[in-house]
Amino acid sequence: APRFSVRVESMLGQIGSGSLPVERLPSAGLAIAPVNKKGNGRALDELTTALRRLPLPVIGRVSEDRLLLDLRCLERPEALRDQLPLLRDALA
Repeated sequence: APRFSVRVESMLGQIGSGSLPVERLPSAGLAIAPVNKKGNGRALDELTTALRRLPLPVIGRVSEDRLLLDLRCLERPEALRDQLPLLRDALA
């Protein structure tokens, strides 16, 4: 908590794959930003690495100095919530 701020934001997720996915679905997600702007790239790298190394990896995308986690496909919120202590320890 002291290193990052978290906001709920509206998002648009892409449907499909390939070179030109054109359809978008409205969604909501978490926008996580480093509190300290100095060194924010390093902080985001540490956060994304820690999330990927969780037992159930969490993948987001970095945009405008924030990590965006689109929750549209999150089937079991408790699976993410239960890993938060592990994430806290990894970032300590």
